[in-house]
Amino acid sequence: MSAIDVFTVCSFIGVILCGVMALVVMDMRHKQPDARIRMRMRESFLGHLASDRSTVNVDSDLFTVDKTANVFSGWLRPKLSRLRTVAGTSGIRVVVAVTVAGELVALLMTHFMPLPGFAKPLLILGLPVFGAMRAYSFLVERFRKRFLNGFPDLIDTIVRAVRAGVPVTHVIGSAADECPEPLKHEFKQMSDSLQVGRDLEEVLAVAMRRIEIADFSFFCVCLLLQRETGGQLGETLENLSGIVRTRREVRQKTKALTAEARITTKILAAIPVCIMLCLYFMNRPYMMVLFEREAGHKLLSYAAISVVFGVALINKLAKLDTSR
Repeated sequence: MSAIDVFTVCSFIGVILCGVMALVVMDMRHKQPDARIRMRMRESFLGHLASDRSTVNVDSDLFTVDKTANVFSGWLRPKLSRLRTVAGTSGIRVVVAVTVAGELVALLMTHFMPLPGFAKPLLILGLPVFGAMRAYSFLVERFRKRFLNGFPDLIDTIVRAVRAGVPVTHVIGSAADECPEPLKHEFKQMSDSLQVGRDLEEVLAVAMRRIEIADFSFFCVCLLLQRETGGQLGETLENLSGIVRTRREVRQKTKALTAEARITTKILAAIPVCIMLCLYFMNRPYMMVLFEREAGHKLLSYAAISVVFGVALINKLAKLDTSR
């Protein structure tokens, strides 16, 4: 067998392995708890909307893709819609600013630091993308925390109004004036949609897909089931308020239990940097070997890769799943 045949066979096997790995990763993502929750909510809450499209016109502009759109636009549009929901008009500016700052830092590092040749393009391309992802995750998590902090009190307000005989469609508007942001903006938007004549099912469907928080999805399901089957809505929402508070306590307890692991991760990541700085000021020629010679460049690259993988692994082990 010639070298060309060996290269062809290896390339074919490599392509097959890459395809299998991509399918496995996609399957793992679909089996994640948050993905399963969204799928169950979408099937249980929006299933009946598909059977009656002639009477229900769901404003799905947030997550619809045109026929002429490509894969990139189909992936980007929901992200931008989600970003506008969690941070308003300033969310895109924040992500762009972090991306530009990451690119500037990467350019400065490649210019002043003696990095190996293969690390420079990875740093220039990877650092801005990593910064944008972290900024996006930070904005989404901040919105989620602020929303869940005031959501149980809002449910209690709705319970008191419902027990007093006020319809739910009117309670949503009055409750929006008494709750903090971002609950005020979201429920005000729901109230405005109801006042212009939209059906409650449409409003809840759009709000659930826009907010994407499991606790709010439970609230929407309770309202829908009570509307279809009847029952004591006040008692149901009161139980839901207790469940939301319990879930918040579980998240706080999880954060307290994993505090030691998170602090350990930060300490382990800071130890190599502190040692290198101390050695640099105490014995500069000894440290400059790592920056002036090719072997030192390789050692620094291996050390950085090892620290990054170690920190990522510890974070993965210390992160307890509380989404269910």
